[in-house]
Amino acid sequence: SFQNEINEVPFFDVQLPYELALKIFQYLGKAELGRCAQVSRTWKVLAEDEVLWYRLCQQEGYLLDRSISDHSCWKLALKNCRAREHMLKANWKNRVGAVSQLRYEPGRVLCDVHCCDGVVMAGYTSGEVRLWDTRAWDYTAPVLAAPAGAGALPHVCFVRINSSLATAAYEDGTVSVWSLLLGQEPIHHFQHQQRVQALALAPGGTAVATASGFQVRLESPDDKGFWHTPATFEIQKLVNFLNLVPDVPGSPVAVAAAEDIVYLLKAEDPGRILHSVYGQPVTCLDVAAHQAAFGIRTYGWLLNEPNQILLYNLETNQCVTKMGSSIGDFSCVNLHSSPPNMLVAGSKDRR
Repeated sequence: SFQNEINEVPFFDVQLPYELALKIFQYLGKAELGRCAQVSRTWKVLAEDEVLWYRLCQQEGYLLDRSISDHSCWKLALKNCRAREHMLKANWKNRVGAVSQLRYEPGRVLCDVHCCDGVVMAGYTSGEVRLWDTRAWDYTAPVLAAPAGAGALPHVCFVRINSSLATAAYEDGTVSVWSLLLGQEPIHHFQHQQRVQALALAPGGTAVATASGFQVRLESPDDKGFWHTPATFEIQKLVNFLNLVPDVPGSPVAVAAAEDIVYLLKAEDPGRILHSVYGQPVTCLDVAAHQAAFGIRTYGWLLNEPNQILLYNLETNQCVTKMGSSIGDFSCVNLHSSPPNMLVAGSKDRR
């Protein structure tokens, strides 16, 4: 090909080896490469080299998990990625999108819903728990069976699902756990004396955490698959938010927010207080392997302080940083599935 015949590239008043000229062109952006491609046939070949466009694609954050051999034209790949991002931003700004509705269940009210990898778990006032596979819309959603001997089921209050387990909590304090690999019969269930206020399932693990009354309970299977209770914790206030820390070897670890107190709950620890400021309640919570992030309502109209997101290190139990500034409460925060070194949050002032 013509490119293979190029050994020396005319570079003003000198001839440079192709590899050296390519290194110089690596400092150029898309617009500059386009202008250089108009100089001559030789420069056009150089400006359209796959190495240059692959690097640009990676620098802009597109297709980071791909190698240079995965596409035959990285210039086109970058163009398509930018066009897709532009379309998504425009659709988001203009509220344009497609809505697909799961089949309505007559006589039942939807109580809670959760999803993982395209599978949606739904709990109803009838006590039914269904799984919907959104990747196949003709899919008939199976009903996950209640524990043997159970009579009329109370309302479902919470459902959670990950890649291997599904779990549901009911109004009467019952909690059921199903394996997505073993069928529709529950593999484990246990009972609280009061209504369950919060339910957590480790994103990639097999531990379950529940909060009922002033008690937080951890459940997990042992090496032989038999479920047991590694720990229960008695805390001072009612839990509003509960998360299990992912990728923890050994006994499960939970983070619970109860009004204005955040607890780090480990089996070997009676219930360490991670954060507590009287009168500043937690409004949202999420955890990653080594960190916890939560929103704090500071009553800024009184103290002239905006609401913030606090990030804590779960190994040192210290606050790493305070982020954000919102008049409205921070209503959601995503730490575990955000890009590295980033955190996504939303607040009631629509930012």
